[in-house]
Amino acid sequence: MADYARYRIRIDEDWSLEDLYLFPRAYEQVYFFFASFDVDLNEQDREKIERAYRTFPWQGGYSAVSFFNQLKYATPPRLRPTIIAIQKSSPGYFDLGLWLAAATSLAVIVNKIASAIDAAHTTYNNIYKGMQERKLLRIQVESDVLKFESEHMNFINTSSRQMAQLLGFSTPVEINRLTGNPYLTLKLLLSVYRRVRTLSEYQNSGKAHLTEDAIPIQPPPSRRRRKQPPPKARSKG
Repeated sequence: MADYARYRIRIDEDWSLEDLYLFPRAYEQVYFFFASFDVDLNEQDREKIERAYRTFPWQGGYSAVSFFNQLKYATPPRLRPTIIAIQKSSPGYFDLGLWLAAATSLAVIVNKIASAIDAAHTTYNNIYKGMQERKLLRIQVESDVLKFESEHMNFINTSSRQMAQLLGFSTPVEINRLTGNPYLTLKLLLSVYRRVRTLSEYQNSGKAHLTEDAIPIQPPPSRRRRKQPPPKARSKG
């Protein structure tokens, strides 16, 4: 099992209410994506995760939101980030209780994209443009295996490999196993990248910093409710 830790995200500059929505939402969604690979799960929990990958056809924004929501609730509660402390000052921080392997993988990729944001944008834009030109953005997925022309299949496989490597995977093989289809893998990776890009923009603007440093380990929070002490007996008189 991965190590549970108190993880600090440093924040600075001016934050708006919109920032308090956009950043945590993007962080949580990318965290659950990496947690689905970085954390050891029992068979029942693993089946829930795999079901989330195969449920949605990825035909638009609704599928993406639904996927991340289902992935969240397929992740055991003990693995979901919890807020320990928030301080808004210059600088301030978010302290989260979470599983360190997923948080570290996330931080590594966000820092990587942030340091080469133009090149990453170019890769993403070229692939997205290629999908538009081939009319691959809104394919109706009606079977487990889509049959594309060889030219389209080569484009999908090449693009999936590029996006997987951009997000820290050597190949998209493991993601293909979960989605059951290279086309769905590519749509998923593009969606994950857009959320990583959001986090990278916060990093580059100085509003947030995701550390890759080792963090002291602490036990996960107990989900048991505290027993209330029995009521005191009333004195007679």
